[in-house]
Amino acid sequence: MNEKLRLRIAQQGVYVLLLGVLYVLQTTPGFLQVGGVRPNLVVPAAICIAMLEGEFFGGIYGALAGVLCDLGGMSIFGFNGIILLAAGVAAGLAFIYLLRPCLANFLLVTLGALAARGLLDYFFNYYMWGYNQVWRVLALEILPVVAYSTLLAPLPYLLCRWVYGRFRQRLED
Repeated sequence: MNEKLRLRIAQQGVYVLLLGVLYVLQTTPGFLQVGGVRPNLVVPAAICIAMLEGEFFGGIYGALAGVLCDLGGMSIFGFNGIILLAAGVAAGLAFIYLLRPCLANFLLVTLGALAARGLLDYFFNYYMWGYNQVWRVLALEILPVVAYSTLLAPLPYLLCRWVYGRFRQRLED
């Protein structure tokens, strides 16, 4: 194997490790929990990887982030994987063709992906079944998670940008 291929494989391994660490942090009881709301850290990391690496890796890491969300969630297994696969591909394409890869655009795309995931979860798991006062789930559980996750999204952004920068520098040498 040549050196560039070895570095690319190592970079992808570091991304997988980063998603694993962020998943452990987001599922640790009481860690970063505010008022019973825990942030979702793997979705912003997957969106950032899509921003930096493009639609192919965005889809792969989006699906991986979705599977991790399914492991810790209450929805049907694979639900988040499919949604975040599409979000990762869409984010990668948006950053290639439409958006400049900066923090403001990253936060907007992350907010959109988290909101779409939350609203689809709300619709298919709560609203569709006609429960009484189902709006409370949206107002007290889903929307606070979306807001809090977006607020903490710069942390995974900085980690992914740092990893990307370190490997880019080595790949260009």
